[in-house]
Amino acid sequence: MNLELRNEETGLRHYLNGRPVHCGDQLRLLVSSGSQPEFYVWARYEAHLGSMVAEVFLYTTFGTVRPDEGTILRWPKDGE
Repeated sequence: MNLELRNEETGLRHYLNGRPVHCGDQLRLLVSSGSQPEFYVWARYEAHLGSMVAEVFLYTTFGTVRPDEGTILRWPKDGE
């Protein structure tokens, strides 16, 4: 997963491309690549960040996704 987990004064926080990610943020989740053109869907970020554990949930139009180390996210582009 391309989210970076950092330990801040207030606790754990995920970062995506150097920007902090907050619960409720709308991100784009890669669902197709390789021989097919890249295809992203909307995904609302939610997380339960404990003292050393981060549980992440992505809510999409096709259900809840629990990301793994192969999950790729990006910020939406202007106009999306």
